[in-house]
Amino acid sequence: MRLIFLCLGFFLTLHSAELSYVGSSTIGKTVLPEFAKQFSKNYGHTFSRIENPGSGQGVDALLKDKTELAGISRAIETKERALGLRFFIIGYDAIGVVVHKNNPVKNLSMEQLKDIFSGKIKNWSDVGGINEPIIVVIETLADKRATQIVFTEIVFDTKVLVGTYSKDAIEVDAPIDEVNYVKNHPNAITAASMVFVKNTPEVQALSINDVEAIDRNIADGSYPISRPLVLVTKENLSTALVQFLNYVYTKEAQAIVAKTFVAVR
Repeated sequence: MRLIFLCLGFFLTLHSAELSYVGSSTIGKTVLPEFAKQFSKNYGHTFSRIENPGSGQGVDALLKDKTELAGISRAIETKERALGLRFFIIGYDAIGVVVHKNNPVKNLSMEQLKDIFSGKIKNWSDVGGINEPIIVVIETLADKRATQIVFTEIVFDTKVLVGTYSKDAIEVDAPIDEVNYVKNHPNAITAASMVFVKNTPEVQALSINDVEAIDRNIADGSYPISRPLVLVTKENLSTALVQFLNYVYTKEAQAIVAKTFVAVR
């Protein structure tokens, strides 16, 4: 696929253009701004908008011609494959199970994880921690954000969000809000992209089934809560978009991915 783009890009006339991105905040708040900056330097094209309402809303904006580039941070859905869209995996991310750095618990089984987030296990002492109530923090379920969907599918084996989680769970707007809540509340737990964990020294990510959420384990698939990072377009691509999609697979762009996630090359 990339070779096809390279050949197309060779014959397309260079001109300055504006692109836009709508979709996953995991992509849009991390690698996409740096991609846009370097791409503009190299090719002269700019991004007029980078919006992060979530994966589902990004695909919806693409289908409604409100953007020509969307981003999803989860597996591609069957219904999306049937829409004639094009998908480009640019890296891999892990969803970390995040607790305060002073929490003595270092590992949970998948079953324990399910029981904590469903509200069945309510005290840290039940999983080897101190005798304190567990505070479950999640993204706003009504927003149907990709991180929450992926976590739910892997841990609970369902796509149903509402009713799956503990009735006492605290809902917040975004992953950084989840991590900041854990940072300020030692008994809290949440699930968020590892990018937000790496940038917050006051928290830590637990091992799951005795497997750490580190690059090696994410790349080989042994860490059980991981996902692809995907850029999405329609079939007909502008010159600038072809050049951008070529760019994201260059060594320069993949080095940007590798600062935070696991690169594809």
